[in-house]
This record gives sequence, structure tokens and C-alpha cells, in this order.
Amino acid sequence: MTLTLDIIGVAATAPVLTSAASGYLLTTESGSVLVDCGPGVVMELARRGLLDDVRAIVVTHRHADHALDLGAFAFRVQFPTPRAERIPLYLPAESLDYVASFDDLIGIPTVPTLQQPLAQAFDVRGLDLVTPTPIEILDGLVLTAHAAKHAVPSAALRFEHHASGAVVAFSSDTADCAGVRAAADRADVFVCEATYLRATEQELEGHGHLTGAGAGALAMAVGATTLLVTHIADPSLASEILADAVAAAGDTVATVLARPGDRHTAGVAQPA
Repeated sequence: MTLTLDIIGVAATAPVLTSAASGYLLTTESGSVLVDCGPGVVMELARRGLLDDVRAIVVTHRHADHALDLGAFAFRVQFPTPRAERIPLYLPAESLDYVASFDDLIGIPTVPTLQQPLAQAFDVRGLDLVTPTPIEILDGLVLTAHAAKHAVPSAALRFEHHASGAVVAFSSDTADCAGVRAAADRADVFVCEATYLRATEQELEGHGHLTGAGAGALAMAVGATTLLVTHIADPSLASEILADAVAAAGDTVATVLARPGDRHTAGVAQPA
């Protein structure tokens, strides 16, 4: 048994020509979990024939490049024929009001299945970032959310797969902090944002982001096996940001650029 990670989208702020915004698909023997649902993610999932595989969704925070396609996802699964069961949707407990606010904007009063699209499509559940608590999100796949450091409540995620022993972690948008270090501790695969090549103190610590060098240093500090560098604001700087991450992470961390369409496997495959 293995835990696989499909890269759906990596763009920061908004989709670009080569990528949707943030979106990643974790797959186990029990199904798939979508991590973040930024603009373009639903179209990419549909193009790959993966929409129906999604059994749960985790959104790290409410910013548009991580959550805006929840509306598109809800419309897709609610119309013309709703799914038999609502899909569990996890997001920081402090941001649960996001669902009602979004529904107020996009709901269609004259279509019964779309009057409150998100509330009707999703079984909405809050993530406790104050007291991180393991949640079995699928059979054998446990999620623990930790508080990241960002402009809004933001969840650094740690997924542990019991069958393989694999750990896949996501930084969310964050500065270096205790929460993201706990989430990524000795992760087999650490998906980490590297928004900037160079940045001011306000952009990093005030707003809550990382550079390539910061992502690499963080991966080395937590003992990650593989670092996937993602969420780059200016794609033309990707090679320089990656180079900084590689230099900071050192020889003990395999550091690569997260690219849409790539698949990564975490853990050791078990005999069939």
C-alpha cells in the first residue's frame, strides 16, 4: 500500500498559463482527498477524470487562490443530479463563516439543489488549530492540522498513512513557525510554499510567507525526505527560487519543483 500525491495546481494568487492555483490530490486504497481548491482546480480534475474520486476536501485557508473553486465544485456535484452524500469539507474552525458568506454570493434561489451550494454539497467541519487533534479523514489516513502563521487562520497539514507509514505534509501559506514545523516533522514528502525570491520582513513575518531559501531551511530543520517547492508568485523566478531552496536544504533533502501533472509516492509499497 502506498500514499500517492498528484499535483493539480501550484500557482499563487491566480491561475497562470501552465497551472491552476493551489490544489493537490492525496490517494490511498480508500479513496482521494483534495487539499485546497483554488481557481482552475475543478476544471483540471474534470479533465483528468478525477472529480468523482474525491471523498473529502481540506482547505488550508480561505484566501481565493486556495478556496475559490469550492463554488465550482459544489455546482458540479449538485447539478443537475446531486451526489447521494455530502462530501466532508474541512477548513479552519475560525473560518466556518466563509461557507455561509460564499453561499450568499453564489446561491440560486430558483434552483432547489443550488440555493446554498456549499452547505448542500459539503458536510462542513472545522479544524481545531488551537489544540491539534488527529482526525481519521479516510480509512487509514489520519490528518492533524496545526496553526500556520498567515494573514488569516491557516492550517499546516500532516497526513499519516497507516498502511505504509508514510507522512505527507503541506505548509499552507505561512512564515516559519512552530505549527508548520510540527506538521512537517520528518515528513516523507513536504509540500512547501516559496512565494518569493526576495521579500521584506512585512511580506514574510507580517503577512506570512516564505522564500525559496526559507522553504529549504525549514525542510532541512524538520528532517523532511523530499521537499516540493510550490506557490511561487512569479513563475519566471521558479528556477532561481528552486536553486535557493536546494542550497538551503542541503544534500539530505531531495528538493524539486512541484509541477502540475506530476505524481509522487510516499512510503514503501507493500506486497500485493
